[in-house]
Amino acid sequence: MKSLLLLAATICCACCSSMQPKHHPDYSVSSGFTLDSLDARDPQVIENLGVTCRVWGYVKYHHPVFADSTLNVDYELFGLLPQVAKATPAKRNKVLSEWVKGLGRFSTDKAEYDEALKTVKCTRTADLLWMDDSARLGNVLPRLLRELRYAKREANRYTDFTANAGNFVMRNESTAGSSDDCGYRMLFLFRFWNVIEYFSPNRNLTDTPWSEIPEKYIPLFIPGQTPGNPNQAMLLRELCDSHSALVRYNMFGYNTVPAEVRNAEDRVFVIADGPLRKGDEILSIDSRGWKSTHDGLARFEAASNAENRNYMTAMCMVCSHRDTAAVELVRDGRRLTERIATRSVMDWSPYITERMLDTANIRMVADGIGYMTGVNYTKADGARIMEKFRDTKALIVDLRCYPREFMIFDFIGRYFMPRTSPHVIWLAPTGALPGVFHELQDSLFVNPDNPAVAENPDYYKGRVIVLVDSSTQSQAEYTAMAFQATPRCTIVGTQTAGADGNISALVMPGGDFGYFSGLGVLYPDGTNTQRAGVRIDVPVYATVPGLQAGRDEILEKALEIIATGAYDPAAKI
Repeated sequence: MKSLLLLAATICCACCSSMQPKHHPDYSVSSGFTLDSLDARDPQVIENLGVTCRVWGYVKYHHPVFADSTLNVDYELFGLLPQVAKATPAKRNKVLSEWVKGLGRFSTDKAEYDEALKTVKCTRTADLLWMDDSARLGNVLPRLLRELRYAKREANRYTDFTANAGNFVMRNESTAGSSDDCGYRMLFLFRFWNVIEYFSPNRNLTDTPWSEIPEKYIPLFIPGQTPGNPNQAMLLRELCDSHSALVRYNMFGYNTVPAEVRNAEDRVFVIADGPLRKGDEILSIDSRGWKSTHDGLARFEAASNAENRNYMTAMCMVCSHRDTAAVELVRDGRRLTERIATRSVMDWSPYITERMLDTANIRMVADGIGYMTGVNYTKADGARIMEKFRDTKALIVDLRCYPREFMIFDFIGRYFMPRTSPHVIWLAPTGALPGVFHELQDSLFVNPDNPAVAENPDYYKGRVIVLVDSSTQSQAEYTAMAFQATPRCTIVGTQTAGADGNISALVMPGGDFGYFSGLGVLYPDGTNTQRAGVRIDVPVYATVPGLQAGRDEILEKALEIIATGAYDPAAKI
């Protein structure tokens, strides 16, 4: 991936330099803030905390004082919470206004920001209209917040961006705190919401509007947590991002029945022989069937789309907390139960990759038709692979897996592109204005070693058929998109996971807490791939009869369209 333009906040800070380090109470053991179940049902408490969540997070990422460690922004919140939680609206607004004023004076220069931003195309995701609600916030607080937007400031100590891609990195965030502490629960919710509000390019793609999340979850976070912190899991689920999937193994077990499975019509089938047979239908594991597995995931696990959640359900159907699982299945029309020794999920996943290397190797699947998987490619083998397939009429690239190595530029660009062409638009956060993302168009170069070379007359002339399904996620999706920039590519299969772009880690009270997609990934025409997945030219869904018979219907369709010449984009060349 080419380096993205990272618009750093180079607006110099001209104030707050005289602010002295503040001595807070020792909040490391306890925030000292408590509320009870009655408060969780008090509309004024909910409103006060919702306003505080927004103001605190906005100030955290905008005020020049947070360029260094002079103030601890978490402890600032703990100082505010007791003052605002049960206050009248007027008192709350006064407390928050005085807090902002007390952080130090600052100067502004909107023209300088406008000048810095006008060289790039920007997309704004954060919703700042709440700041203009004078009926709720009064007259003083909105004015202070609007001025902060264009304050002169140095880089914020809580924000950073990766060097190559430019996605957001949480920096200098404390993991201290217990979910038994109400103040730390509020900190968890407030920190989480504001990170997504200002640094997720997909903030506007959630099912629940992101602006509604604080008021939805504050009543859930006020009472003490139950074991497993389900409210935190449900909050992560709200991202609707398969990169954020985190809790499935906690729910269903870190062991798995050693069986490769796929789903069709809310049913699960074995697709490779092992302890179970190809074509077996799994009805339940330890008495847990499809519905309870699916419903549990729908409540607690993030997924970008319904197809990917169904795929997750199939994967979790074979998970177990036990060393030996009771597997209820149907084989050859007979219903039976077998006890199968399980394996660690962490051991099983690498085994699947190794098996694919052994059984799905680089080969000819029919006369003049080559086949390879993303697992087969390495940069060292790229030239050898193309030598084998150079004169074939078609090449099938199976991306129903995670590529072993990055193949975008050194393989697809070098061997499949007749000329250098754009293939993706990235959305990356700016450092200057939180909630603003800049666009960068990236290209596939025919010669990655010498980008000045614009054409390659020796590119692969045959058809390229790319196979995808709901397991095609992240780098695999980006690889499919890159192939779509080549002249004769056809995508065959099922909707992909819809989770692309480099991931950003969530650092929360209590420790690391999963990830979110930190870059937006769009086609050159601006079509978003997040949640939607890559464009499918020939949709193919697994069927119950097909899985019962052990067929690979997606591969079969690929061979069919090669034989018939259907869906060949050759006319576009």
